[in-house]
Amino acid sequence: MKRKVRIRNASIVGIIPATLEGLLIYFADPLAGKWILIQSMLFWFGCGFVVYLIDLEYKRILTSVLLTILLNIPWYIALTVVANKPEHLIPLIASSLIMGTFIGFVASRLDR
Repeated sequence: MKRKVRIRNASIVGIIPATLEGLLIYFADPLAGKWILIQSMLFWFGCGFVVYLIDLEYKRILTSVLLTILLNIPWYIALTVVANKPEHLIPLIASSLIMGTFIGFVASRLDR
């Protein structure tokens, strides 16, 4: 696949979860600061972009879920251990699984 097409597809795969995360934060917590919104959207854009470009030679969805969980480890630590809120760990892992599956689905559709 040509480089321009791969970069375009990686950008699409990044923009979609970033937009979903932005909408989720905006509607679920309208009082969240703009920096939290921007930080979360940038993370999910970067996650989708990087996950699309990495090929571990497994099924695309499995690779996406594994890499998404790996990339989210700092968030797990910051939002559960540092913030002393261990009850947030399960929802964070669940959202990573959902977003990773979604990223993998979109990536696999663009690979066709």
